[in-house]
Amino acid sequence: MNVKLQLKELASTKNALKKEWMRKQLNIEIKTVEGSRYIDNVAKRKIKEYSLSSQKRRKFLMYCIRAQLENDYLFVSDLIKLIGISRAGAETMIKECEEADWISIKRDDRNRRKIQASVITVETYADYCDWLWGIINKSEMRSLSASINEIEKLEQSFPQRF
Repeated sequence: MNVKLQLKELASTKNALKKEWMRKQLNIEIKTVEGSRYIDNVAKRKIKEYSLSSQKRRKFLMYCIRAQLENDYLFVSDLIKLIGISRAGAETMIKECEEADWISIKRDDRNRRKIQASVITVETYADYCDWLWGIINKSEMRSLSASINEIEKLEQSFPQRF
């Protein structure tokens, strides 16, 4: 078999695998956006509903969760820049989440507010990650990725002049 034909067949196979990976990834994202995960715990369900209600609310909670996981806090000005919202929008989210006990707020020595997620918010995200891991694991996307990687290695092993 000539090298050009082998390269063409490898490319075709790789494209088919990537298309299948894309289809599976899309199904996962659709399940996530639809909020198809049922949560028994009412408090955690409200956090999920809040985070799915808008992209900016989701980003707000994700940044707060990451801050807590990293034993850090975010200033309000940091959140405004990271999320791309107005001061008024940030204040609304902070008020909503503080009243629901989804975030923890401290003040620094200059009386600036520092924010991170509360324990229940982090637990809710951990539950989501467990759910998501199960879906990804069942999808066998890892084996598709490994196959794509192996094909790319094979493609690189061929002489480049073809």
